[in-house]
Amino acid sequence: MQDKWQELQEIEAQRSDIVTKLARIEEKKASVSQEVYKKVKSEYEGKLKKLDDKMAENVDLIKEELINLKQEEKKIAQEEKEVTFKIEEIELRYSIGEYDEESFKELSDENKEKSIAAKTNLQKLRERKQWLEDFVKIKSIEETIESKTPVAEPVAEPVAEPAAEPVPIPKDSIKTDESILEEKLPGEEKKLDELLVEEEAVLPKAPEEQQATPEAPAVSGIESEKSVPCPKCGYMNALDSWYCEKCGAEILNSPASG
Repeated sequence: MQDKWQELQEIEAQRSDIVTKLARIEEKKASVSQEVYKKVKSEYEGKLKKLDDKMAENVDLIKEELINLKQEEKKIAQEEKEVTFKIEEIELRYSIGEYDEESFKELSDENKEKSIAAKTNLQKLRERKQWLEDFVKIKSIEETIESKTPVAEPVAEPVAEPAAEPVPIPKDSIKTDESILEEKLPGEEKKLDELLVEEEAVLPKAPEEQQATPEAPAVSGIESEKSVPCPKCGYMNALDSWYCEKCGAEILNSPASG
């Protein structure tokens, strides 16, 4: 286990060095050609990738280290807090005349150095802890994705199917105009009949369907001498008729009226 811890610490140290150099490469980006910049950067990114792969082999060890770092973080934070209180106490005692100038300066400087050291250590520890947490999180996500990614199976090309032949429609399924007219609603029966009558009245009739206007029946010459036609309806009345026997109209040219 100790060998594993030592190996992990060496990998972290190498990785920290490469990260620092990559940052310097970015700073020098504008002062070199793009070809040189890309070549050197790509080289160090490859080294960083190898170190990350080595660290990924020790994820369980990193998780254990994170537990230790959290405990160390609490300890350093408490020390830093105590040093801060100590500095305030020294200043208060000096203000009431308990310490002389030399003693105050000596105690104050000593505790301020402790405070600075505690804050610096706390910052580095938190940065390292955060990086390890992110590293473990990323690797866990990658492992989850790899375990859930299904293996792609070859997809067979779809076989072209022959075009479907048109399905014949039974003649019985097609409704004629007469059947459509028969399927009318009860309230529309009268209206539909009226429309058909109006349509027949508007449409011109065929010559053979046209009928001549009824005329007065032909009367033989003998009958015409013995009767007189009605000027209104044409009915042949007796010569001595004053009014038409059919419509009752007055016969003006009858012999009786002459």
